[in-house]
Amino acid sequence: MLHILGMGSFHPQVLIDNKFIEDLNVGTSEEWIVAKIGILTRATTLPLDHIKKTRNANIIDAVKAASITPAEMGIAAAKQALQRAGINASDVGLLICNCCTPNQTIPSPSERIAEELGINAIAHELFTACPAFALHLDFLNNFEEVSLPDYILCVSTAALTQHVDYSDRSDGAIWGDGASAYVVSTRHPGKLNVLETFYTSDPLRSQSVIINTYGYFGQDGRAVRDFSVRQTVRLIKRLEKLHNIDWERDVFIGHQANATMLEQIRNNRKIPHRSHWSNVATVGNQAGAGSSAVLAEHWEEVEKGQKIIVAVVGAGLSWGSLLLEGV
Repeated sequence: MLHILGMGSFHPQVLIDNKFIEDLNVGTSEEWIVAKIGILTRATTLPLDHIKKTRNANIIDAVKAASITPAEMGIAAAKQALQRAGINASDVGLLICNCCTPNQTIPSPSERIAEELGINAIAHELFTACPAFALHLDFLNNFEEVSLPDYILCVSTAALTQHVDYSDRSDGAIWGDGASAYVVSTRHPGKLNVLETFYTSDPLRSQSVIINTYGYFGQDGRAVRDFSVRQTVRLIKRLEKLHNIDWERDVFIGHQANATMLEQIRNNRKIPHRSHWSNVATVGNQAGAGSSAVLAEHWEEVEKGQKIIVAVVGAGLSWGSLLLEGV
């Protein structure tokens, strides 16, 4: 069985609020943003003056203007995860990383993070977009215990605000930047047991969501949202049917796409507000870092015997789920 020993998260301190987006004069308003996606603020690696002056007209300039790189965000999240797990970076025997907005392809973000932390072990990418939490744990769950090292560090990081066209009325209101990390082991117990993992994808719909290396994010918004809601509900219903889920005690964490989508899912499954953990309303959509960052932020609230359903959907198109239990 996989165990999660510690989790960490990081978000830049600079926030883009809805008034700022309205003042860009791109045909949107604070009221429209709240009604459509329910996001109030989003964390960004970019100076607000840079966004205001350039609207990200040149992606390379945005990368240069950023206050922190995706790898550096991942390092900050990893340090918190290691501290909570009670281990040193030198104890890590494998590092896997998910980053959909790397500043460099060589060295890879995993290698840069490992080098900075002093991890002398295998480091490689295990990459999708939004369902990274499910991908990482499902991947590891397919290995025999003897083939894995004592401690594995997983990192997910994304700086989407550097790839947003801020002359677009909708995309600029969605995205935020952030990172998450978690220490996993099959041999050493932790605060969470991983009871079940699932991950799959449909590459025939890969063009539904894109992020161009030297261009912008783009998606078939309505189709992706409808698919995400339906698929997330299916994932939750399956776990509800197979396990004794009690929404008075247990918790749901979804992909942090937007707050109104999550509210639609929560209402469908009749999940109380207190049993739904989320951060998208305050930091924006953080791609693969979102769901695991939420759990990291609630790390001290996890109770013994409490089950946590994580259901995530995103680019690829890909989707997955996790069933975790507090120890």
